[in-house]
Amino acid sequence: MSHDVDPRVDKTRRRLRQALITLLQTETVENISVQQLTSTAAVTRGTFYLHYKDKPAFVDQALEDLVTELFEQAIVTVGIGDVITNPADPLRRVRVLSLSRALGYIDQHAEAFKTLLLDQRQLAVNRRINQQLTKWMNQFYHDFEDQFADLEVPVSIQIAYYVSATVGLITDWLANDMIYTPRYLTKCIKKMHHLMTVRNISFTDFFIQ
Repeated sequence: MSHDVDPRVDKTRRRLRQALITLLQTETVENISVQQLTSTAAVTRGTFYLHYKDKPAFVDQALEDLVTELFEQAIVTVGIGDVITNPADPLRRVRVLSLSRALGYIDQHAEAFKTLLLDQRQLAVNRRINQQLTKWMNQFYHDFEDQFADLEVPVSIQIAYYVSATVGLITDWLANDMIYTPRYLTKCIKKMHHLMTVRNISFTDFFIQ
């Protein structure tokens, strides 16, 4: 969600989004009414329609805001030296994904992500996560295209592999009651990435602790 949004508007939208998550634990989105949403969020119908055209517009924006916030927390700018050893330009800055921040955010909003990724899969929140992760990984590739490892595998396939593996692992983590802490799971993922490390820059370097 944009940092330029009025705090009062932000608070109202978050209350409505939480109301949606709460109701989705027992209802399908089709069966949830605006009256139920406003009652659960303790806001008026007038306030709801001040912010949203209708229920579909609200649902779409609420889900988009949740995923956007995830990446606002997880995408960080670091020195290239934090990503690879002995970089050609040590002052260069790069945007990468912090696994610990991403998993920490999901842990803090576990109820929402469990509901949306496990129980309400028809809402396709995983697709939204896939799209944003793919966008950021494409940006990472274009930032370092001239230094990227040539694996003789199309970049689109490499990205699809990492995206599906990452989102699949998160979904499995949620499905198994998050038995590992975000910190421990981050370490495990980085260990697996280390096994795939090559001499040039690769997509394993996009994921940091």
